[in-house]
Amino acid sequence: MNTEPTPEEPQEPRTPQPPPPPPPNTPPNQPAPVPPEGRDNTQLFGILGIVLAVVCCGPLGILFGYLSMQEAKKHGKDDILGKVGFWLGIALTALGVIAVILGVCFGAFGSMNWNNDRDPYDY
Repeated sequence: MNTEPTPEEPQEPRTPQPPPPPPPNTPPNQPAPVPPEGRDNTQLFGILGIVLAVVCCGPLGILFGYLSMQEAKKHGKDDILGKVGFWLGIALTALGVIAVILGVCFGAFGSMNWNNDRDPYDY
């Protein structure tokens, strides 16, 4: 066996590589996006949506939940409060409609005695 170190082959000098091209569809030196002017009502509408859906009526919860989601999209914020108010309003509105339908079906809103000329205790 030959134990002599073999001389390395001479390498060619490296030439500097050009920088990679910029990603497509991005103009150079683009400024940062400017936040929209006006007040951010994302949290206000979201909380109103939740409270009104639970306390007052579901359709107002749906409305304010939707408005909160739109504000969040416009301002680039999280829309969790809006989603909660929106879906809670839908769920409670659906339960209210079901309760009214069942109440009408089982006569909870009036008497089932349609023959009013007769006394119900007269047999």
